[in-house]
Amino acid sequence: MEEIKNLANDINTKFDANANALLSVKSELSTMVEKSIDSVKAEIKAVKDEMDKQAEEVSRKSAAKIASTKSIGEQIAEQLDSNMAIAEKELKSSGGSFTMNLKAVGNMLLSSNLTGDSVATYNQQQAILPSQKLNFRDLIPTVQSATGTFVTYKESGSEGAIASQTEGASKGQIDYDLTEVKTVNAYIAGFATFSKQMMRSLPFIEQTLTRMLIRDFFKAENASFFGTVSGAATGSTTVSATDDVEEIIQLIGNQKSANFNASYALVSPTQMARLIISTYNKGYYAGAGAVILNGAGGLTIFGTPVFEASWVTDDKVLIFDRDYLERVEVEGLNVTFSYENGTNFVQNLVTARIECYEAINLMLPTAAIYADLGNV
Repeated sequence: MEEIKNLANDINTKFDANANALLSVKSELSTMVEKSIDSVKAEIKAVKDEMDKQAEEVSRKSAAKIASTKSIGEQIAEQLDSNMAIAEKELKSSGGSFTMNLKAVGNMLLSSNLTGDSVATYNQQQAILPSQKLNFRDLIPTVQSATGTFVTYKESGSEGAIASQTEGASKGQIDYDLTEVKTVNAYIAGFATFSKQMMRSLPFIEQTLTRMLIRDFFKAENASFFGTVSGAATGSTTVSATDDVEEIIQLIGNQKSANFNASYALVSPTQMARLIISTYNKGYYAGAGAVILNGAGGLTIFGTPVFEASWVTDDKVLIFDRDYLERVEVEGLNVTFSYENGTNFVQNLVTARIECYEAINLMLPTAAIYADLGNV
């Protein structure tokens, strides 16, 4: 029992010691917190006092500046005092009167108050010249070629004939001649060169230049295709009529008589106007005489659509069977921008190139008619 009692006393003694230690630590922490708070308060007060001092200094200087600013009357008086001799001389010479001009405050105007240009708004659309409304390639099929030479075999003649057999006699014998025709493709191409500075200063230049190159490419292509076909056409141009509409009707008749289709008749815009005027002057109203004119200006003669194209020579008409006319393409139309051309790299220049490797192939010259209508 004595040992247990001693153990209990020992535990109580240690507990009291630990409790006293905890109270001491708590007291020290409380003192430290109070000192920290007092320190922060002192720093805040010092900052506030400094700000109040600076604000008071600013107010004092502003008041002094305002006080030193003179009114217009005070400024006039001061100028008179400093130039009294001049003022007295002016008074004497003007008979006792004196005039002082003050520059009035005026309205602000671009014409008088702005040096340089005002802010501008730039149009997102560039006004470039128009494209041709119809392209020859849109009227004919396209075939692909792996090489630059495209070969077509055309029928060039025959001997003998197919006929009814007489009993006991030999049947009719016939042979055909084929001729090889080579179409040699060529690049229709062009390029334009511009500086990197221009590209940076005019962000639209690449897109706009592409549009202009494509426009001019089709001008060149249309002229080339039209020249090739019109120059090769050998279909009959014999007519007896003198009226433009009647001439075209007879030409279409010639085409059909040779068993070709008259897929299209192409004329210039000026010639199209003559035809439309003729439909009214001659009484060719809608459906009359196989001449159909719709409200949009579309014209059909003898079942053949008549199209206007600015690349057709005026006063001429080109009629063809599209089954015998094709565009041969080796490389498709493309536009490429590059620094690698001549001295582009060292001169900060960019070259834009457009090209297409192609040709037009009139397989049978008799499948097209090119005629003069006799107006000019």
